[in-house]
Amino acid sequence: MPQAPLTTPRSPPETVGPSPGEESAAGLRLPLRREVLAPPREAHPLPRPPMGPVGHWLRRLERRFNLEMGNRVYPHIPGMRLPYSYQLQRNLVLTVAEVEVRRLPAAFDGTRVLLMTDIHTGPFLHPATLAHAFDRLMDSGPDLILLGGDLTTGSVEEFEPFMEAFRRLRAPLGVHGVLGNHDYYSGRVHDLIPLLEECGIALLQNQGVTLTRKGEHLALAGIEDLHWGRPDLPAALGPGAPPHILLSHNPDIFFDAAWRGVDLVLAGHTHGGQIRLPGLPPVVKMSRYALDEGRYISDASHLVVSRGMGVTGVPLRWDCAPEAVQVTLRCPLERSGF
Repeated sequence: MPQAPLTTPRSPPETVGPSPGEESAAGLRLPLRREVLAPPREAHPLPRPPMGPVGHWLRRLERRFNLEMGNRVYPHIPGMRLPYSYQLQRNLVLTVAEVEVRRLPAAFDGTRVLLMTDIHTGPFLHPATLAHAFDRLMDSGPDLILLGGDLTTGSVEEFEPFMEAFRRLRAPLGVHGVLGNHDYYSGRVHDLIPLLEECGIALLQNQGVTLTRKGEHLALAGIEDLHWGRPDLPAALGPGAPPHILLSHNPDIFFDAAWRGVDLVLAGHTHGGQIRLPGLPPVVKMSRYALDEGRYISDASHLVVSRGMGVTGVPLRWDCAPEAVQVTLRCPLERSGF
């Protein structure tokens, strides 16, 4: 019987630098480093060996740890926000990729999708730092912004100081999002959703939306978190043809979505491991199928997994820079006339 790979290859991305004029366009704003995602790897639905990912009881232990530390300990430690706020400001990467979407309407060829996941507002991040990061990312001129969940760490209250930063997110095709496991930890999703909507974020909870450009339509769907939500993939995909894009916090939905004909899945959740040792698998393995970061392919379906922008547990990333991902949608070459 074949075994799942112990490591996920991490081809070093190519650094392409900031766009022309980006350094001066924002005054004192730090230039945003850009990297090109490595080519896609073939994904296989083979579970990892024991020790990854976290089991059911460990997920509940993680929730309790985040609630206790986030509400009772970290807020009372002076300077708790400084280490990771500094790291995010200095190390944030905009990773770029062009993905051929097999059924993409011609009007959407060249559409820039900005994927931001695992922001984790809370005790490790300063609101002004996040606002600054958003400003830098908005300079890339996204056509569509997608938020891949874990916008909070453990409570609704920790999101409120960051609302002004989220209000800065605007794109011609809108700002859409899904919830992640941490967004459910407080047990008060019903209080969080209105705050997100107040910021202009349209949540996709097992549902889809049709985006229109030049008379043509792009189908976008979102699904609830696989472990803490009530995921319903058939409801999210809806009747008729499958959507072009599925937004999911957890990448492990990929094989089911690919089997149902979804062209592109965008996800986060894994943090890329958050703490990595060169040449070794992630210390914390959050994907059952080793879908840790980067691009994957299964048949004709594509998956992009972002390392995310935030942290949990400890205010540190090691060998695993925070990132947002810009995916440029492309029609297949045979349809574009080349």
